[in-house]
This record gives sequence, structure tokens and C-alpha cells, in this order.
Amino acid sequence: MKVLEMFILIIMVALAINITFVKREKVSLVLAAGFVVTSIINLIVNGYRLQMLLAFIIGLVLISLELLVMITGFRIEKRAIRIFVIFLFSIFISLAIVFPIVFPIVTLSNPSGDYQVGTMVMSFTDESRTGIFTQENESREIAVQIWYPSTVESNQNPVNYFSDGVISTYMAKRLGLPNLFNYFTMIKTHSYLNANLSDEEKTYPVVLFSSGYGSFVGQNTLQMEELASNGYIVFSISHPYEDFASIYPDGKILSFNTDQLNRFQNELTIVSKGYSGDKTSSDFERYAIANCSIAYESVQIWSDDTIFVADQIEKLNNGEIKSIFENKIDVTNMGVFGHSFGGATAGQTCLKDSRFKAFINMDGTAFGDSMNQIIEQPFMVMNGNEDKELIQAGYAEEQTNYIVVTINGAKHADFMDFTVLLPSFRYIGMLGEIEGSRQEEIMNDYVLSFFNKYLKGTSESLLTEGTSKYEEVEVKYK
Repeated sequence: MKVLEMFILIIMVALAINITFVKREKVSLVLAAGFVVTSIINLIVNGYRLQMLLAFIIGLVLISLELLVMITGFRIEKRAIRIFVIFLFSIFISLAIVFPIVFPIVTLSNPSGDYQVGTMVMSFTDESRTGIFTQENESREIAVQIWYPSTVESNQNPVNYFSDGVISTYMAKRLGLPNLFNYFTMIKTHSYLNANLSDEEKTYPVVLFSSGYGSFVGQNTLQMEELASNGYIVFSISHPYEDFASIYPDGKILSFNTDQLNRFQNELTIVSKGYSGDKTSSDFERYAIANCSIAYESVQIWSDDTIFVADQIEKLNNGEIKSIFENKIDVTNMGVFGHSFGGATAGQTCLKDSRFKAFINMDGTAFGDSMNQIIEQPFMVMNGNEDKELIQAGYAEEQTNYIVVTINGAKHADFMDFTVLLPSFRYIGMLGEIEGSRQEEIMNDYVLSFFNKYLKGTSESLLTEGTSKYEEVEVKYK
């Protein structure tokens, strides 16, 4: 919670107490003036967010009631009515305090590396693919957000977690909620827009990322910043019409295709109902992968998007596409990772394209061909303890050469930034028991160590089987 928001809530409570019990008009006038001034300053400095609306309304109602009393001398005489009004206001005041606490404006942790982090948005048009959730003749335009090692000028400010309030509108629409997330535009990252690329190293290895189904490119910003601060160039790929928001460099923001998301979700429901056995078993996992044709189609689209972006990265490096990345990308050391459906995409991409040397699946059902084909590249599966056997069931029984990192106390949504952005979601079961900053520390450490090992060739003791510096973590090799 911002300092100004705290002052607004404190003044609101003080005003209510003075009006109800102390009844000093001069104190009420001072508090009322302080409430109005602080609220205006807060709106100018921090902007509006829905979580503070009730506090603003209560403050204005209290001020109006006090003015009414001062002008007319009106008082509620009946004790029972007065008690009821006080009780009602107490409930609303409590809610006004709880809302901004439940949805806090958090401070994101600093990345651990030596580099500052630059970020930019680019887009590429694939003329060879048309009509994907669009009109038949419309080419597929893919936006990416890039994080990279940077030298930042002193007058630059870090970008916000959401660059535009429209993004929060689409996120809320995707979740079927009111726009509770507009305050993400107030959360500062540690990335600087269009900053210079560092010349500290001759070239930097590159990693590509895909989010979960129906999410967006920035859902794992903390991992992007961690990698970039440690000498990686990271491309997070937007998958148009299946991400809740695809953000383009010209300011255009595309929402998701409602029909496609409904088809996807309905199929998962139908497949689940069609299975009569234990739905927490590995057998059900394999059954779902084999019978979800829409998921299979989408993972092919997403892996083709990833391969296309890899092609564009090579063009950025050789100068065919003009950018700050010319001759700075080590395209011989390319990795890929993703969360949920993005984790499945990473595996499918490696089956199709040998340019990728390694991948990470962060708690994702392995839709695609991984169950029936051997993946040659080494990879790492990250999951919580509740479903650690399920994700592995999506790979061929003969599959070897991969690491399983199990984080006890983590749930599916903990493998996103939401583990720190929305801590109150633990109370409704959407997040696990592990504390958010601890989860992020563990994810950052293992993601970085894995890519250091396979893209930079360093020895990483963190990945040793059977040992871990984190008591919550278990590491196994397959």
C-alpha cells in the first residue's frame, strides 16, 4: 500500500471516530480538509484504483454528514437507529481498509545480476501463415517483449508492470472479474524502456519464453529480469488471440478470441467428464493429452510462433532487421522455457527445431507430441509437490536426460509473478503455502542455473540430484 493511501485510510477512520464520539467540529473540518487534499494528491501522484473507491466514498459521505450537522443541527435521536448506523459504517470502513490490503501495490525484488535491465517491444509478421483466428488473408503478426543486459542513463525511469490500463481490463475480462487489476500500472519493475544494450560482453545467449494459456508476455517478468541482469537476452512471445492481451510497439493491444478460449476450456471439461477413473492420476494426464485435439492444434501454433521468432532473432543478429542487437546475440546458444501451456510449447518447439539447446517446463501439461517422441535436448521440469507425477506422465516412458525440480508448497499459479503480486490469493486456494518472495527466489535460482549450465557451460551445484540449499526443494534426474 502506498503511503498516501495509508494516510487517506487513517484520516477516514479518525474522521469517523470524531464525528461519532468526540464531536469536535474544528477537528472534523481539519480532518475533512486533510482527507480531500490527500485524496487529490494521491490521485495525481498514484492514479486511481478500484480498491480505494470505497474509502473515497465513505470519506465524502462522512464529510457531507458532518456539514449537514453543522448547518442544520440535525442529529439522529433514537439510540437504536444511531447504533445501527454506527454498526453499518463500521462494516463499510472495515471493507475500505481491507480492499487495498488484499490487493497491495507491492515492491518487486531486485534481480541478482550485475547488469541493469533494458526492455523493448517489437513485432514481426509471418507472411507464410494467415487466417489464424482472423480473416483468411490476414497474416500472423507476433509481438514480443524483450529484456536484455543494459546500461541505463541516470534520467531514465523503470517501466510499470502493466504499460497500459487496457491490459488490466482484458485481464479482468479473461478472469470474469471487475477491473481489480488496474493498479498493476502503478507497480514498478526494474526494467528500463529502450535502454542501451550493454557492450560488456561480445555476445549474449538468448532465451525465448511463452506464458500460460490466456495469459500475457509479462506474467514472469521477475524471471526475465533475473536472466537479463545475468547476461541473457530474453524474448517473451505473445500468441495473438490466445493471450489475454497482445501488446504491440505502436500501442495496439489485442484482446483474446473469446470463441477460441471457450472452445479450449470446453474441450478440457468434456475430456475430464469422459474419463471415469482417478482424475489425479498419471493415466488421466496421458488420456487428456491424447484426447485434447484443440490443445494439440494450439501447441503446434505456439511452437510455430516460437520457431518463427527464432528466425527473426537470427535476422536481428545478422542485421537483416535493424536493431541494437546486431552481432550481439549468440544464436548458437538458444534456449526456451514457459509456464503451463507455454511449458508444453517449449517441449514441442524442441521436438521441431534443433537450434534450441535446452528447455524448461514450468508446471505445464505436456500437450503435443512429447508423450510419443523422444526429446533429444536436456530439459528441466518444475512443479509443486501435488502434481509432480502428472507432468512427467506427458513424456515418453523411454525419455531420459531431464531434471525434475519439485517445490513443496507451490501450486500452479505460484510459477507466475502472481505469487508476489496477489498474495491474498493464498487464502482462496489459488496459491500454495510457500511465501511468494521465497518462491520467486527459488524459481530465479533454478532457471538461471539451468540455462547457465546448458547455454553458458558452467558447472551448477544447485542442480545436483538429491541435494538442495532450499529445504522446500527436491531435485531428481531422469
